Amino acid sequence: MTFLHSIRWRLTLWYAVVFGVTIIGAGITAYFITRSTMLDNLDRSLRNEVKWVNEFIEPRAKRIPLKRAALRELEELKRSAAAQTDESDQASDVSDEERAASDEMWEQIYQHTLLSPRRHFIQILDRNGDLLYRSQSLRGYAIRYDDIPYQWINVVSTQLEDGEDIRLALMQNNYVKIFVAYPLEPVHEVLDSVFTNVLLIVPIALLISIVGGWFLAHKSLKPVDNLTRAAREITARNLNRRLPALRGDDELGRLTEQFNDMIGRLQASFEQVQEFSADASHELRTPLTIMRGEIEVALRNARLSRSTREIFESVHHEIIRMSSIVESLLILTKAETGRQAFTFSAIALDELVRQIAEDARVLAEPKHIRVKEERMDHVMVAADGARLRQLLLTLVDNAVKFTPARGTVTLSVVHAGSTAHIRVKDTGIGIPRKDQERIFERFYRVVRDDDSGGTVPEGSGLGLSIARWIAEAHNGTISVESRERRGSMFTVSLPLSPPLKG
Repeated sequence: MTFLHSIRWRLTLWYAVVFGVTIIGAGITAYFITRSTMLDNLDRSLRNEVKWVNEFIEPRAKRIPLKRAALRELEELKRSAAAQTDESDQASDVSDEERAASDEMWEQIYQHTLLSPRRHFIQILDRNGDLLYRSQSLRGYAIRYDDIPYQWINVVSTQLEDGEDIRLALMQNNYVKIFVAYPLEPVHEVLDSVFTNVLLIVPIALLISIVGGWFLAHKSLKPVDNLTRAAREITARNLNRRLPALRGDDELGRLTEQFNDMIGRLQASFEQVQEFSADASHELRTPLTIMRGEIEVALRNARLSRSTREIFESVHHEIIRMSSIVESLLILTKAETGRQAFTFSAIALDELVRQIAEDARVLAEPKHIRVKEERMDHVMVAADGARLRQLLLTLVDNAVKFTPARGTVTLSVVHAGSTAHIRVKDTGIGIPRKDQERIFERFYRVVRDDDSGGTVPEGSGLGLSIARWIAEAHNGTISVESRERRGSMFTVSLPLSPPLKG
């Protein structure tokens, strides 16, 4: 999963995780706070209701006998039950005045019940546990609970006879036992609604957090992308460029400042190296030229002994090789410092390549290598003829050097759209895959074992570096395709439109 390697996506995922944990925690907290608040409010309401009933009944209960029946709908039941028990005689002894006062009290409680919430449950028992009053909302069910506190109110959760969950507040005084309850179903409905809303909100919030997190991360890291693009364009050839300065004294601003300081130090170091290379190359050209001339003069002397002549020939060979290296270094140094000028003119590539083929045949003759021309499209490009000729000669020279005797070197020019491709193909020893990306570096030489027992051609390791520089100066590219012991093919691609002058 490569996207996990992106800081932008990692920040987005971390943001989403943190936000998700936060929103889930907030939802759980909201659920329990809502539950606690609703129960606290319900308990407070039940306590107030019990307190009112107690304060209303207790002063009146001192002068009114609280027997079985108190409600009109229970009067008939009391009269029929009184005929069979001794309590009925006591109940019949109640005076009309006392009965009227009792009826008035229960009537007021009934009226109060009508003003209370529809699902409020009120039940009042006497000290013997006999029913004195029961609200119609109880539907004939009795509230049963044994542990009734004396002169203080307790609130518990229990069930009615039909299994309905209720919240019950209860107490007893010297005369009655008071029960006030409220069903928990509405509370459960509200809590279920809260839970459902949390389940719906969390995925939506997570999606919004992912989108928002990606947007914030993208916006925050956009300056980093700009810095990355700017840094990618800075190479050893344009160290005078700097990263764009960011506004504000933040982490990216300080990092940019440090990078620019580092590039400045690298630029100074490269300039010193380039100046040294240019000066050294320039200073070495004259003594090497003098030494080469003196050796050549000495070699014309017919009186030299054979051993002396061999020494002079070896020294002459090395001087030529050193002169080539110094000249190549001087060219590259001038190219990097921009002091190497190009003169562009219209060049017919097919004609130039045919001329190079003739030179290649001269180079290949000692090894009996066949040089042939394949497709030769007529293509006109704007180029520096001398430099382009130098590039192609480098490729042809390498092809001849690394191709065994009686091999083949093939040259071609192919017109493809707005690009011209010059191909130099050989049947040589090839280039290992691990070395193909590095052969254009300075002084890089492929290390190989020559299985045939022959010698591997020598070189300075600068020719392909110069070839790449020439190609890039023409807004072109140079590439290689190779297989060991099967040969190589170098391709120089040049645009048909006029290139920028180097």
